[in-house]
Amino acid sequence: MYSIIFAYIVIAIILCPIKAQDEPIEESYSTSVSGMVNLLLLEAKLIENLNSYADELERKLNILKSTSLNALDSYVLGQHLHKHKNQHGASEWFAESSNGNKTLEESHSTSVSGMVKLILLEAKLIENLNRYTDELKRKLDILKRVVPRLRAESDKGMTQKEDYISNPLNAFSLIRRMQEDWIDWKVFIEEPVGWSHIFYLAQYKSELPSPTDLREACEAIQRLKYYSIAVPILDHALMMGNQAMKTQVFNLRSYVHNMIRNEPNLKPVAKENIASYSLGCRGQFVPQSNLHCEYKMKTSPFLRLAPLKMEIVLLNPFIVVFHDALSPQEIDYLQNLARPLLKRTTVHVNGKYVSRRVRTSKGAWLERDLNNLTRRIERRVVDMTELSMQGSEAYNIMNYGLGGHYAAHYDFFNTTKQQTSETGDRIATVLFYLSDVEQGGATVFPNLKLAVSPERGMALFWYNLLDNGTGDTRTLHGGCPVLVGSKWVMTLWIHERAQLFTRPCLSRCAN
Repeated sequence: MYSIIFAYIVIAIILCPIKAQDEPIEESYSTSVSGMVNLLLLEAKLIENLNSYADELERKLNILKSTSLNALDSYVLGQHLHKHKNQHGASEWFAESSNGNKTLEESHSTSVSGMVKLILLEAKLIENLNRYTDELKRKLDILKRVVPRLRAESDKGMTQKEDYISNPLNAFSLIRRMQEDWIDWKVFIEEPVGWSHIFYLAQYKSELPSPTDLREACEAIQRLKYYSIAVPILDHALMMGNQAMKTQVFNLRSYVHNMIRNEPNLKPVAKENIASYSLGCRGQFVPQSNLHCEYKMKTSPFLRLAPLKMEIVLLNPFIVVFHDALSPQEIDYLQNLARPLLKRTTVHVNGKYVSRRVRTSKGAWLERDLNNLTRRIERRVVDMTELSMQGSEAYNIMNYGLGGHYAAHYDFFNTTKQQTSETGDRIATVLFYLSDVEQGGATVFPNLKLAVSPERGMALFWYNLLDNGTGDTRTLHGGCPVLVGSKWVMTLWIHERAQLFTRPCLSRCAN
């Protein structure tokens, strides 16, 4: 007993330097038992506050430890974050990047290749969140070890306050705890948790989907109404997106279901080509019966050794399909070339190329003389079409993403402006399919009641111009929304000026 008292006296001498006799003295709790009782009461409040802080950390950990964030978890978490957004400046953080520059939007949903980047990014962010969880757990473990001991000592003093404080060892211990330990606990609580993880998120902020991406994804889901088979997917998407149980979302579901039930009774009067386009996307065109297949082997000596598999789909206008026009190795090589170059595709409007909702995909241009493969494909196209490639455009490789489509359009410009002044209009189109598509993604010609489903390695060829050089409006076509799968295509537009002798412009009228 005496040894313990002696040890406390030594500690007191070390920690408590003796002040000069004439030095002013601050308010002293230790000079009065009543003052010490006030300290006991204050310590009990501080312990309760520390315990509340531990509970808050544990609540965060419980959210982070969930095996999956289902719709309800996401909604609860969203409400929690929304409540604290203004306090922590989250809205400002999402408005500008860490270096103060405005975030450059990238259209993620318009390309499956772009969505793959999001999967890789999400894996990094999940790992960052896991490290944040570990940091919280370390802090919570400290509190769980210490708070029970602090509470036990406090409860001992609260049961018999004056008797407890009458013991000089207890009194000294209380003073020391309140003067030193609780200052340290204040620093412990103020110590920020997750700042390094916030900075990590800030580094990737520019790669996160923007509100525009979310809007485009919503529009893509709505485009799936072209397909009756899409109803289960639409229901699941609406359930996940309708966390707040909004009635207008349920109304949208009812609208789509009614529309699908009434599909056979649709009798559009105006905009017939648009209605036909929708029917073609649903696979409701009657298959063409007068098909003819042959080996094309007379246009060049090489084709005698490796003839092309040609299927004549229509004679007027002339539309053919070449099967196995590209090998799997060639397709893989082209896709690998295009992936790092993919950018949001555009449409030509009033002399400018701009992004529009009518075309949702990403594309890359590859010059025809880029390498041996591109030159070999160019020679193959000459054998397929018997047209000259002089003055034609570069290869345009495109990848379609969530509900990706290209609304019904013409490939020809039918104008004398800059696009056609040097090389002429687009006389023909060669469309290579670089992937199979599980559901959707067909090329539809609504005026011809024709739909061509994608097949990896296949090439579709048609003329855009009549014999007199004017646009053939029967070639109106579009790419149906992709329901399931990744659609890759490569387009080559052939121009008319170099076809002076191979396909001369005739003087007779379009009739």
